[in-house]
Amino acid sequence: MANYPHQPYGQPPQGYPPHQPYGQGGYGGQGGYGGQGGWGGGSAQPDAIEGGAERLAFIRKVYALFTGSVFLSAIGAMVALYAGAGSSDLVIEGTRVPPLVALVGGSPIIAFVATLGIVFGASAVRNVRGLNIAALFGMAFLLGIVFAPSLFVAQLYAGLGGTLSDNPVRDAFLLSVGMFGGLTAYVAISKKDFSYLGGALSMGLLIIIGGMLLNLFLGSSVLSLALASVGLILFGGYVLYDTSRILRSQDRSAVGGAMTLYLDFLNIFLFLLRILGSRR
Repeated sequence: MANYPHQPYGQPPQGYPPHQPYGQGGYGGQGGYGGQGGWGGGSAQPDAIEGGAERLAFIRKVYALFTGSVFLSAIGAMVALYAGAGSSDLVIEGTRVPPLVALVGGSPIIAFVATLGIVFGASAVRNVRGLNIAALFGMAFLLGIVFAPSLFVAQLYAGLGGTLSDNPVRDAFLLSVGMFGGLTAYVAISKKDFSYLGGALSMGLLIIIGGMLLNLFLGSSVLSLALASVGLILFGGYVLYDTSRILRSQDRSAVGGAMTLYLDFLNIFLFLLRILGSRR
């Protein structure tokens, strides 16, 4: 069980919702929403008011889809954790291992590849009307199943005692909500443009993915904890970057925006889970 992957996997490097730096003329440059570099510059003309209402409706849709995705991930994880658990023949430390958890957790490399395939596949159809919402929610549900072993192992270790948190799943979720909400509120209140973070974040993501691939073979708990700590900071930066982009961009892909925020939140949660579920 110690070799089960506790780290999240990377995000798609191309297209929307990718974590790539944007060039000139983007959401923070001239021609951006609200005039030159601002959100609400200029007088309150009818067109501006209409545009502001449209922007608000877009943002509400993004966060509604994001919330639905998190909810479906929780359902997917519960399916994996409880389906067939009572009849499982595999027992570890007196606890029956659910069949789906044993299947996914026993093949970390396959799970890693499957995760990339799910994320890339959903990203590829994010602009296809009708299909994109189904892809977003399907991705969220499947990723909940894929990462259920991380939840199972964290709670198993917590039950044995000696972890940083007595209930790492609960605490990781609450801290994720607080961190995500706080960073989002900071971007909205400060109205800062965080597009300059794009290049550094992309480089950091590649390093994290490389480290995780290496640790699939090494199985080092020290390296795993180090990657989780760095990854938590990295995806905190991604929340700033992606939220700023969504608030400023003229792109109307609500599904793409929700997909990006969902992956940011998922990574933050899984990194926190790895830290809180580690041994003291």
